[in-house]
Amino acid sequence: MKEISVFGKHPSEKLQEIFIKRPFQIQEPEKAKIIFLGFDANLDMEIEQNEKFYIQMLMYLDDGVRYWKRKGDHTPMLAPEYKGGGKRYHKRFQKLGFSKDNAEDICFTELLKWCTYGNMSKGKALYMEMLRSAENKKHLERIKRLAALENVICMPKGVKALIDKEKLFDTNTDKIITHTHLAYISNEELGRLRTTLNEHIRGAG
Repeated sequence: MKEISVFGKHPSEKLQEIFIKRPFQIQEPEKAKIIFLGFDANLDMEIEQNEKFYIQMLMYLDDGVRYWKRKGDHTPMLAPEYKGGGKRYHKRFQKLGFSKDNAEDICFTELLKWCTYGNMSKGKALYMEMLRSAENKKHLERIKRLAALENVICMPKGVKALIDKEKLFDTNTDKIITHTHLAYISNEELGRLRTTLNEHIRGAG
């Protein structure tokens, strides 16, 4: 799968249909003990060309808890045939030590209600337009409500900076854990994050 140098809403109608109904991965955010909040759910633009992976991704988005419990891996992006973006992020996530037994505890969600493709850093204006759009308003309101629940929200420093800039909710609370983006996080910081999150899982019962 080749790199795409532009950014936008993913053209796959089927992916968008599933994702708009369930704009998160794995557990529903309201039920999760730990939420990983990101910018956008970015997928390779040519994902439909790899039928095997595409089918797995549809299954994952439709029921991520079931997928993790059945497959053992928390995302299809770890499959050998997947060569697109996000793979390093999820390989680093694995080092946090969660297993399929934690499938009901973990949620990935993003600030956009759509799947995207390409490089967000080369499409910042479009990203901000999508973020602030009327269509995305209810999704952001849902994320705001998550900040009041009994869970932990992990976010990269860049996501925190954007939330603070847009005044979406207060990120300076004990339940917000800010860290280096998992694709670039050091082993030392990853170890500290692993300890903190596993203590939360145990404490949350």
